[in-house]
Amino acid sequence: MTNRWLLGAVAAALLGSGCASAAHSGLERQQCYDADTQLATFLGPLEEGRSGGCATYPIECEKLRREIERLSLVCPGHMPTLLTNAVMAYESGQSVKAQQFLDRIFERPGSHPDAAILRSRIAVEEGNIPFARRFIEQQILLAPDQAALRETHAGVLYLAGDGEHARIELNAAGELGAPRWRIAYHLGLIEEAQGRMETAKRFYSEAMAGNPDFAAAKARLNGLGRGAK
Repeated sequence: MTNRWLLGAVAAALLGSGCASAAHSGLERQQCYDADTQLATFLGPLEEGRSGGCATYPIECEKLRREIERLSLVCPGHMPTLLTNAVMAYESGQSVKAQQFLDRIFERPGSHPDAAILRSRIAVEEGNIPFARRFIEQQILLAPDQAALRETHAGVLYLAGDGEHARIELNAAGELGAPRWRIAYHLGLIEEAQGRMETAKRFYSEAMAGNPDFAAAKARLNGLGRGAK
């Protein structure tokens, strides 16, 4: 999981945090003041540090992580803080802890796409493909217009050996706004798995045309015996 994913997930959650924050009790509101600003204050320097500074100043970065975890206690209903803690726990190899934060998010009614994607990813890494499939399908029922959920569902279907339905979900994700180069790459994986190598190459080439720096697509092309320019 990349730093960019973390920033994107938290930014998306911040945009939708108003309703969740409004549901806080009076006591929570007294203890939790402007959680969005507090989180941004910690998260900004941490993200900068993760690009290299944390290797030089690990103690400072650990302090920031602890502050973000503390914020989850002070503002227990603040979704972006819970999501940030879940991602940090996941990235540090603490999947159980990550799931605990995610469970707190899912206790709240409504759709939580970014949290759902992370939960499905953990299930896949644990080898529990059936759970990941059921879970993401339940989340799609809550938010059928979320392209990222459709992409995740396609990935789970692909791992389950259901390439045809994975293709359908990828096309749906594209119609909902997912980047075409990313859709093309995953379509290439499906075609390659089904033995249609020339079609796979065309999709990988399309992915590289849309994102020339996409190393994964270049690697697949090279692996199929056609080096990318």
